Amino acid sequence: MARGLADFNGSELQAHRMNLYARPGAAPMTAQDLAHAVGATKAQILAYENGHRVPDPPRLLALARALQIDPWLLMNPGDRDQWTLADYRRASGLRAHDVVEFLGVSPKNYRRFENEGIVPSRRPQFVDEVAAVVGVTRRVVEVAIDQTPAVRKRQARARELVVAMAERYLPRPGPWKGPALDDPQLVELSAAYGRPVQRLRRVLSYELGELRQSQVREMRERVIAYYDTDRGRQYNAHNAMDRWNEVFEAALARLPQRLERFHRSAQPSDVWQLLIDLYNVDASVRAENSTWVPTALLAKDPRTLPPSLVAQHTFDDVAVCRLTTPGISHIATFNGLYASLYPGARRPLRPTGNVRVRSSVTSPETFALPNRTERLAVPQPLLEKLRATATNTKTPVTRQLSWGYELTIGINSLATTTVEPDTHDPDDGPARH
Repeated sequence: MARGLADFNGSELQAHRMNLYARPGAAPMTAQDLAHAVGATKAQILAYENGHRVPDPPRLLALARALQIDPWLLMNPGDRDQWTLADYRRASGLRAHDVVEFLGVSPKNYRRFENEGIVPSRRPQFVDEVAAVVGVTRRVVEVAIDQTPAVRKRQARARELVVAMAERYLPRPGPWKGPALDDPQLVELSAAYGRPVQRLRRVLSYELGELRQSQVREMRERVIAYYDTDRGRQYNAHNAMDRWNEVFEAALARLPQRLERFHRSAQPSDVWQLLIDLYNVDASVRAENSTWVPTALLAKDPRTLPPSLVAQHTFDDVAVCRLTTPGISHIATFNGLYASLYPGARRPLRPTGNVRVRSSVTSPETFALPNRTERLAVPQPLLEKLRATATNTKTPVTRQLSWGYELTIGINSLATTTVEPDTHDPDDGPARH
């Protein structure tokens, strides 16, 4: 372990072996007993306890299992706020090779993530996957990655590059075009994040374009502050000028961290569309009875829905989903960036600035399962498509929700019915799609 003596706590191993915490029904173990249980020698166990040696991850896991405790209890808790992902992985009794095998990813890609925080471009849920394997929350993984020296170095360098590009491109007159595709600083930044130059150019064009708007507003107020003949307007313009300058400086300072967060959590265009559909169904009220969407109507494969952004549940045998609070925050935070990457994608129907305030957009049409109170909704694009089909054929359209329920969509109605058990051959699958 790179920082093993700082992380592993031999005295905790001894305390748990001797049952100093008095776990009910557990008898003290001798060092020889523990050694036999984990395939070690008594001398090795005593060396671990006295801080002369440090167990490797598999041995740490074996010790924890023999003592019937979590391996985390054998680590120093005081330094945990400084742990990197490698420290959390080791504390879980895992080698990098173990994680690679669990995830089915190349060793190179995993090393890049653990050492540099770079998410494989074809694994948008990689942070969630790693968190599940290591046994921690996504938030813990995010914080641990930020502790990695290479990530800190990248953010510091990103700050220098972004400031330099802002100073060079923002003052240019004429329509906003963003950084040049062959700009050396843009190329360096794209390599640092492991993403194509064209993609990063779109992202930075949006971010720097937002900064430019703040700068333009500050310059307009500056003209009034220095040249208007009305003293009241001059005074107000001076205050407004200071506020816009503060907005500009704060946004510029946050930009490297935004780039870091976005490149760890960015979803492909098809998943982004699903997130928008969920947001448009019900993103303004987070309550126990808020609206859910039947998963079968949203995604063919529920595994495409990122678990940190989408909560999944089951009512009877109907799988349902809705945005988590982080999911709503993700849309509110990065909606503009996604719009720059996927210009033809659907947009949020509700304002993203304050998701707790309902807009004038009509609430989604909902339905319920028999004998259930939870409200379910059909994503608006699908509902419009099915309604158009029902109108053209003058016949209601049905969609399978599960083995036990189906939804009937009429021109002006939504209704669920129970499917008889013998309606389908299990080998045929839900054939009513």
